[in-house]
Amino acid sequence: MKIFVTGGAGFIGRYLIKFLRKKNHKITIFDNFSNSSKNSISDLLDNNVKLIEGDIINFDEINIAIKHHDIIIHLAAKISINESIKNPNETLETNVDGTKNIISAALKNDIKKIVFASSAAVYGELNSSEIKLDEKCKKNPISPYGESKKIMEKVIEKELDMSKTNYAILRFFNVFGIGQSDEYAGVITKFGEKIVKDENLEIFGDGTQTRDFVAIEDVVEAIYQATDVKVKNGIYNIASGDSKTINELAKLMILKSNKKIGITYKNSKKGEVKYSQANISAAKENLGYNPKILLEDKICNFFK
Repeated sequence: MKIFVTGGAGFIGRYLIKFLRKKNHKITIFDNFSNSSKNSISDLLDNNVKLIEGDIINFDEINIAIKHHDIIIHLAAKISINESIKNPNETLETNVDGTKNIISAALKNDIKKIVFASSAAVYGELNSSEIKLDEKCKKNPISPYGESKKIMEKVIEKELDMSKTNYAILRFFNVFGIGQSDEYAGVITKFGEKIVKDENLEIFGDGTQTRDFVAIEDVVEAIYQATDVKVKNGIYNIASGDSKTINELAKLMILKSNKKIGITYKNSKKGEVKYSQANISAAKENLGYNPKILLEDKICNFFK
């Protein structure tokens, strides 16, 4: 297949390109390098992987670049919650208007399928750590970033449900892996950096907030499974299906490091949810998704 990957130079994109290369697909990376650098993908470019520098905000650039491809994997986005609070219009423009451009170009060029990267941020706040979020749960995002992804999903369903272009929307939960950028770096990466420096771990809030951590390798597998044109249109949670409190995560990482490091508590960050845990049965049933990597088995890689 000829696969077009927007944001292919980003954290998820780099892992995905390596995976797709092994499957012998023809790949085009389309990126404006706002969240990445050309150096980060220099070793990925070969006869089967080419790079086009461009911006999803520019329809003409997308429309030309996308010709003669079979599948689009749309990862490009403004991903920072804090930045979305400071500059909500910029986040909405990239994440919503950019997605509209992708859809329009895909329909003009008879693309078979589009896989869209969404986020657990569309769900917003929960009042209990016992709730497992499924795809039908109410969406009430508490940040402009989450709102942009919610709007994006509505646009996709409206424009593609009756078209010949199939789609899959993947709601990623807390993705972890080596090589995350400062913009994307989650709490695991940040704790690892503190451990390497023998500094106290910093927790924002009381640490009882829960997160569903999913390995980048499992995320990439899910994206690839979603490219199958036989998979029906739908929205799917991509997560581990389990959760940990941030306190549990901190204590686990300190234990694994064999260091005597403390924990410092700071004020909660604006726009971050309290509880997050996914029901992944829809992805298992329809995509064949089956996360294999346990957090405990990978955690030492962050402070070696």
